[in-house]
Amino acid sequence: MPLLESERYSLENLVDLNRKQIGRLLKLSEEHVVIDRAVYDPVYPNDLKIHKLLAKDDIDFSSHIPGYQIYPNYAIVKILNQGIRLLVRLLYPDLRDIPVGMIEHTKLRGQLYPDDEMNVLIKKWQDRSKTAKFEIAIENQKGVLVYESTVYGTIIKKKRN
Repeated sequence: MPLLESERYSLENLVDLNRKQIGRLLKLSEEHVVIDRAVYDPVYPNDLKIHKLLAKDDIDFSSHIPGYQIYPNYAIVKILNQGIRLLVRLLYPDLRDIPVGMIEHTKLRGQLYPDDEMNVLIKKWQDRSKTAKFEIAIENQKGVLVYESTVYGTIIKKKRN
């Protein structure tokens, strides 16, 4: 089964991914993809840039605390989770399962509001044995750092030959 439109998986073709392509790679329906766009540059294979517009009617604004229009931490973690899964899928196309992640530290440095844009950089920093370390930074549309985190994930069940 092809990962994208083409029969052959090629990192050179994966530059600017939309929700539909992200869903296909993660084996999710488009309605469950929380990332608007992801940019992968094969020149920097350990980096993934993610973009998310925080619409006023986003379910996470209304389901957090009614009347309190600040994007909640758990919603940020959903986006980061999908981003890490996507980067792992791009780096290890034969991996059968997506790794489990553990957040080591998180620093909330600012707030995100309706109509803000999240610009996320996920960087695979280390890959030792079966454990990978990811560094994450999020800026808003003004370039203000609002979040940083370190996540450890276990790369498991590589495809058997």
